[in-house]
Amino acid sequence: MLPSHLQTQEPEHLSDTTVQQKLSEMAARDAQVDDYDKMWHLNLFGKVEIPVMHLCLGLSSEHILLEGGCGTGRMTRDFAMRCREQVSVDFSWESLRSCAEKLRRGGITNVHLVQADLCHLPFKTERFDRVVSCQVLEHIPSEELRELAVKELARALKRGGNLALSAYQYSLLMQWFGEKEGSHDGGIYFYRFTRDEFSDLMARYLQVDGIIGAMVYHYIARCHKN
Repeated sequence: MLPSHLQTQEPEHLSDTTVQQKLSEMAARDAQVDDYDKMWHLNLFGKVEIPVMHLCLGLSSEHILLEGGCGTGRMTRDFAMRCREQVSVDFSWESLRSCAEKLRRGGITNVHLVQADLCHLPFKTERFDRVVSCQVLEHIPSEELRELAVKELARALKRGGNLALSAYQYSLLMQWFGEKEGSHDGGIYFYRFTRDEFSDLMARYLQVDGIIGAMVYHYIARCHKN
C-alpha cells in the first residue's frame, strides 16, 4: 500500500494503438527478465552511471524519490540507501517481481514497487523531492509518448526538486555502431537522441542544468523544476 502522501489519480484514456504497443513491450520485458541482469555492458555502464546520477540528484536522507522505470532493480537498491522513501515504477510485472526479491535479500524496506506506465503516472502533482529515470526514455515508441513521459516525470517532481535522466545518444561516433532508431533482439524498440533533441525535450518541462555524454553511449541530463 502507498503512503497517504502518494495518493493516486486515474490515468488518461489510452488509444488502442498505444495499448498494443505497451502490451508488446511489456511481454518482451517479462520474457527477458532472467537475461537482463546478465548483460555485461549494463553492469559496466553502471559504474559510471550510478555515481553521476547521485551527483545530479543530490539525494539526502530526507528525500522521497521517484524512480521511473526500475526494471529488475539494477539501480534501485543503491538509490534507496540514500533517501528516506522511494517509489519505483515499471510496467513489467516480472521485472518488479525480480526487483522485489533483490530488495528482500538486501533488507531494503523503504521502497514501494508500483506497476505503472511512465506516460501516465498514477500520482498526484508535485509529490516527490527527486525524480530519476535510467535508460527508459529511449524505449518509448513515439515522439509524442516520449514527450508525455518527460511531462509526467516533471509533473510528479516538486518545485525546486532535481531530476536526472539517462538515454541513448546518437553522436557522430555512434553513427558507425548502430541505427538511430530500431529494435533490439526480442522486439524492444529504441531511439537514439542527438544532444539537441535530448536537451530540447527536457527543456519543454524542466530547467536543464547540464547534459553529460557518458561512455559514447548515453546522455545524462541534470535538470531541476522552477
